[in-house]
Amino acid sequence: MRRDYGLCLWSFGDIPVEEKCKIAKEIGVDGVEVQGDLTQDPQILANILTRYGLKALSVTPENVDISSANEETRLKAVQYFLDLLSWTKDLGAKRICLHGDVGKVAGCGDLEKDWQFLLKSTKTVMEKAETLNIEVVFEVLNRYENHQVLTAQEALNLIEAVGSPKLFVLLDAYHMNIEEADPIDALRKVGKRLGVYHVADSNRQAIGNGHSNIKEQIETLNEINYTGPIIMEMVAEGPNPFTAIKGENYLQVLTNYYKTSLEKLKVWDYSKVNS
Repeated sequence: MRRDYGLCLWSFGDIPVEEKCKIAKEIGVDGVEVQGDLTQDPQILANILTRYGLKALSVTPENVDISSANEETRLKAVQYFLDLLSWTKDLGAKRICLHGDVGKVAGCGDLEKDWQFLLKSTKTVMEKAETLNIEVVFEVLNRYENHQVLTAQEALNLIEAVGSPKLFVLLDAYHMNIEEADPIDALRKVGKRLGVYHVADSNRQAIGNGHSNIKEQIETLNEINYTGPIIMEMVAEGPNPFTAIKGENYLQVLTNYYKTSLEKLKVWDYSKVNS
């Protein structure tokens, strides 16, 4: 079995998608996590990916609020995900990410009500995902990006409540560094329900630029028999965590992050996944 290694296209900022794919190909990844921009023709995007020999490993959504107390806002967000599933099918991808509104760090003031909004929205999304045979990975964020589902256990609670065989967990080394007492234990706890693993060091930079024990996390992926992709999601050094653009040379810095990190990941991972 050979694992796919990828990166998130959003991290390259506001440059044409073809340029992003060209850089990704030069870095040496197998595929990418594309942005769920519904204004982009999925067939054109599929052709660009094919041109550069890249797989669509996953689709990351736009920022919408599936647990808003405002019904109009919430239903609009759910409809976006329903449309995204159809768009993803047309793209030829097999997986989308699902998460809450990034930047929303407080709910309506009633935790149970917030939970029920999230649960109902997720169930609606999963009904269509099952029909289209598309996997959905719920991304566990951190308290500075959202107010719900911040740990592996909370994600498992959501999966159990939704009850869909197509719903899995996305764990991110950067987010786990903030929220998990032990990222290794979190990976083991999720086990077979892990659908995607995102990786960056503790400061969301290249592996080795922070203090996270990424090597041990990669070893744990093999221990739990994780067969999904390892997708790098990094940004250049600088303020404002919600933007990819960090100065004039951010693309060069980020490209170097991805190249050096990919080399390390393959060294740690290669012997196991190719045995």
